[in-house]
Amino acid sequence: MLSNCSRFLQCIPSPSVISTASAAGRWWPQPERRSFSTDKPVALENRNVIIVETPRGEIQLDKTKAAPLFYTPRGNGKKDSFALVPWKNGEQMANYPLFEESIQRSKIPWNIYDGLTSEERGVYLAHLRAVEERRLTYTCPVTKATVMTISQLIFNGKCCGNACRHCPYEHENVPTDRKGEKIWNGVYFVYEMSKHRSRPPTVGIHRRTRLVVVDNSTLGKEAHASGKLAYCIDTYKQGKRQKHMPKAVLGDKVLVAIRGQMRKAFVVGAHVHKDHLQHGVPSTDTNNIVLLDEEGNPLGNRVVKPIPARLLDKRDHAQFAKVLALANKFI
Repeated sequence: MLSNCSRFLQCIPSPSVISTASAAGRWWPQPERRSFSTDKPVALENRNVIIVETPRGEIQLDKTKAAPLFYTPRGNGKKDSFALVPWKNGEQMANYPLFEESIQRSKIPWNIYDGLTSEERGVYLAHLRAVEERRLTYTCPVTKATVMTISQLIFNGKCCGNACRHCPYEHENVPTDRKGEKIWNGVYFVYEMSKHRSRPPTVGIHRRTRLVVVDNSTLGKEAHASGKLAYCIDTYKQGKRQKHMPKAVLGDKVLVAIRGQMRKAFVVGAHVHKDHLQHGVPSTDTNNIVLLDEEGNPLGNRVVKPIPARLLDKRDHAQFAKVLALANKFI
């Protein structure tokens, strides 16, 4: 029995010449991979395997045949290689060199895209989609007008002087009196007044400002549960022009729209900008109101949130005194 075991162990290849493939537990010999080296061929006596060597000087690779060429170069961006090819319904589309140049000029970094408005992003994506499809025009999602893509403008070769939206020539031929009409927003040219960032943000409670009802009235609870908050329609201020609606402040009476109804309300909390803060008047996180009925009495019987103590100066006001009587917390 011992002699049979020793003969069996002699059949197992030596660890010095065994392949790495046998490391997984297979005891039978595995075929060696052919490898290339700069060393001289070495013959393994026990395996009879010869490693073939190819001198480095004999290896010659042609650079032009290293990879297949699917398209000829586009002529280093020269306009001679730009052309229009026939498309369906008798239309024309940009050829591949013109398509490549248009895509390169349509790319923008993420920080510029992040600074665009939702309307500007819609226009940019509509134009980019048209460029990817090699079309020469597209329909603006905002104005519903037909606008030329950058592919058509590049193919023209020069600025046409019409202050085009996607002009790649920076309006060089636009008349001087029209150059100031449009500005560059990082993606395309827009009218200066169309940018909402051209004027400072409006602060205070004005028309369409969302308001939070802080009493326990049924109407206020329904608005809070539905997620559709009340919004301001008008403010009641003596001696103010209705055309230029004044902004409501703490303690003013406003007209709001809530759940399809119009109700009067008192402002008991205002979110004030840091530049307009007054000493002793706290600023709340939201614009809070207390709803009133047709007779001017509060709809609810309790104010569930704290209100500024500055409102106690209005306790001589008959209607406002009823609102103060419902509050039990002041800040």
